[in-house]
Amino acid sequence: MPNKPQEQLPFSGVTEAVGGIRAHLNNVTLADIFDRRVLGFAAILAWQFITFFSTSIHYSTRNDITHFNSVMGFASLGIIGVLLVAALASNGFARCMRRRVVQWVAPVLVSASSILLAVIEHVDAFEQPWCSLASTVAGVGVGVMILGWSKVFVRMNILQVMAKTATSFLFSAAIFAIAVALPLAISITVTVLLPIISGFVLYQRLNIWCDEEGLTQSTTPLRAGAFSVNAVLSLGVLAWSGAFAQALLFDPLFLIDNGSYPWFFVIGTIVAVVVICAPMLSSDSLDFAGAYRSSVFSMGLIFLLVPIVSTGTALADVLGLSIYCIVLLLAWVVLARTTSLYQLPVLFTFGIGWSALMAGSLAGTFLGGLVRTFADVTPRLLSVCTLVCVVLLFFAYLFLFTEKSMARLLGGPISQGKRPFHERGHQIALDYNLTKREEEIMMLIAKGRTNARICEELGVTPGTVNTHLSNLYKKLDVHDRQEVIDLVEKND
Repeated sequence: MPNKPQEQLPFSGVTEAVGGIRAHLNNVTLADIFDRRVLGFAAILAWQFITFFSTSIHYSTRNDITHFNSVMGFASLGIIGVLLVAALASNGFARCMRRRVVQWVAPVLVSASSILLAVIEHVDAFEQPWCSLASTVAGVGVGVMILGWSKVFVRMNILQVMAKTATSFLFSAAIFAIAVALPLAISITVTVLLPIISGFVLYQRLNIWCDEEGLTQSTTPLRAGAFSVNAVLSLGVLAWSGAFAQALLFDPLFLIDNGSYPWFFVIGTIVAVVVICAPMLSSDSLDFAGAYRSSVFSMGLIFLLVPIVSTGTALADVLGLSIYCIVLLLAWVVLARTTSLYQLPVLFTFGIGWSALMAGSLAGTFLGGLVRTFADVTPRLLSVCTLVCVVLLFFAYLFLFTEKSMARLLGGPISQGKRPFHERGHQIALDYNLTKREEEIMMLIAKGRTNARICEELGVTPGTVNTHLSNLYKKLDVHDRQEVIDLVEKND
């Protein structure tokens, strides 16, 4: 008799997912979870949270339309402006940032602008245009620091990116909760110091602008125009729909009067970390596709709850903050992973991608604030808004930086059934704990490069290449170049 097919045990999929999460977590060290990079990145994130979501620096809440243009709007425009400049003039921007004095201009501007905004709030003699100017200058400084931190995260493998971004967001939410709960003078002092702390880590400890990034032409044939459209259609639309729904749900004035407000932000951050990190850890490839699907599903579910959740309740505010945190955390993971995996120019990809995200968030928040301020928010109107958000959400999902879309953007053919070449190599490097240089040499070998050609492309001596080859063979447990090629080819 033929063997009876083995029945799948109940919840076996859940068991496998939990087992995958445990296996990946075993590779996470304490340095991956918390180090100076996490502290520095969390500091600039916390500054944004405090400035945009509290009244500590200035009476401006994210959905308060009367103050929207003064602080959050002009700060976002400042961020978008400097990101676009960096994307369109990468060489000149990178050359300027290599000067130590120029590097420190950004955190000093953010701190000085924070002091000015606090003075404007409490001294009647200062009104417009000082508030708008200070907000714009602060945005420019934050944009410069975002680009610096993007260079930090692109140098990490996907497990480190996920661990450090998740920890940074949780730590920044805790800083936000503590700072908002402190007396006003102490809260302002903490907020002013946060950009300085972030800049100290970024420029003094990590020396992030000391390399040649941005001064040399990328070897990847990226179609810049197509990439820009793709970024707008994915990250921009995703941010717009999320910010619009958040504006309908989130009532910051209610929460500010409630002592639990700071901790709602912590809850929203925890939700975002679970939604994005759990699917990635349960997958063998640690790819962001699972995180994106989970994010789309979670945001779609929250959108559907908009018409039935009463504004001003704890549930509505947690859902609104969760949307914001999901979009922000997902954007960092997707952009860092995409840039590193396909060897894209950092300043261009983050400049365009983050500009699209900020512009979408700005437009969605502004429109949502207008609806709440001037329209009669009826269940019928909320249902229409929900429909629009869900449609845009799935529209954005179709334009994610997938394997097929990246193949088009890079001018290459669309692979059938296999993961991208760079992704396969990156996964091998992660599995076998290869260094960045060993990974580069492995990929060049897989492309058929000779030792002489490797020396030429990497600018190293033959002795250095031989040393790296010896270490590479030992780690991969192979004996010659063909076995390296076979390993990369079969890792699909």
